[in-house]
Amino acid sequence: MKTFISDLKQYWKDRPFIWSEFEDVSARKVRFPTYGKVLILGPHPDDPESVAITCRILMRLGCDIWATIVTISPSGVEDEYAQRWQNNDSISLQKKKIEIRRREQTRATEMFGLNPDRLTFLGIEENEGLDSPHSSAKMRDHLLSIAPDIVIMPIGKDPNQTHARVYQVFRECAEDLILKKEKPVVALYNEDPKTLEMRHDLFVLFGEESADWKRALLRVHNSQQQRNIHSRGMGFDERILRMNHLSHSRLQEILPPADGPAQYAEVFEIELFDFPPLRAK
Repeated sequence: MKTFISDLKQYWKDRPFIWSEFEDVSARKVRFPTYGKVLILGPHPDDPESVAITCRILMRLGCDIWATIVTISPSGVEDEYAQRWQNNDSISLQKKKIEIRRREQTRATEMFGLNPDRLTFLGIEENEGLDSPHSSAKMRDHLLSIAPDIVIMPIGKDPNQTHARVYQVFRECAEDLILKKEKPVVALYNEDPKTLEMRHDLFVLFGEESADWKRALLRVHNSQQQRNIHSRGMGFDERILRMNHLSHSRLQEILPPADGPAQYAEVFEIELFDFPPLRAK
């Protein structure tokens, strides 16, 4: 982690940085972090799978990967889908939706390769519940208990209030986090289909074989797959991978096109919370 952070500081003006699954070292100076603790902070179930390639690379390099789901978001499950689930009328529709999303995320996490003890559901309710002091304190306490070196999460600059609120609470907690750790924390804010604004600081490149693996992982969230087909005319997997393909095309416009098998990119804005905290004079 120390090398990764020193590289960020030294080469910050050379952005965008490039990582690739096809290379052992960074193509643009900033080396992969190794042996750090990485927290995937998902506002909803399925958010961790949107950054699965980056997390798989970090896990293979020795990083300790954890995943936390802030809200279950049962409203993301269509009524008809929940009504068909297990055909059990003794369970309320709301409870069915909660269990569907919980099970999907648990299966996806296992398929990714994480032990069950690395996955946490905070169980915070969306909308009014997310804005309460109790919910903010719960997120803060959890972040401090994990004490990650790197936090990966959707950038909160989009219309989704849950994304925005989780992003806000994390940034409010960052100073307490680095004071506890007594060392810097790096945030990697990932692109989401709803993202309105972000810097493109880091591109993580991958090819068709990994895209197929990611596609299967995304399809574990079958309730979201079906909802996207009904509401958008494309599956959840296609929606995310189309975004990744467009991001790779965008990179080719920024930098000279490179030959190679990469056709997709997960994209991040980077924020470094330094230690000791930088305070305005």
